[in-house]
Amino acid sequence: MLSEEKRKDPKFEVLSRDLITKILGTVTHDKAFFFYEDIGKPTGDFAISLSDLCSKINSVDSKSLTFHLKRGDFENWIKEVLGDSELPNRIGKLKNLKTTWKSNKTMKKKLHTVVMDRVAELQDLWRHALTWPESVVA
Repeated sequence: MLSEEKRKDPKFEVLSRDLITKILGTVTHDKAFFFYEDIGKPTGDFAISLSDLCSKINSVDSKSLTFHLKRGDFENWIKEVLGDSELPNRIGKLKNLKTTWKSNKTMKKKLHTVVMDRVAELQDLWRHALTWPESVVA
């Protein structure tokens, strides 16, 4: 639950319910995120929402995740297709920590946590969106 203190934080993000719904929504197959191990080597897996991406992170081979992290594919899909500008920044920061990854398992866990936390945060923002005055909603 969002505290009053959190909402007053200048870094706090206020989004419209429509945008939150779009970010958390499901996309059509043609806009899905398709996983690859390398150029021209699809895994056959795809994600159609942030929640779906979150679950696929645990099941997709680490080689595919590393491939997409290096290229910025997750950030691009999340920003361009889903419309979220915050999660790509967080994933970008995570990419910069790759030198501290002790294993592919650690990288998967960190990526999963970043995406899962954002999904939970957006769900919480959506619940509170009706209580914000129209003047503070983006």
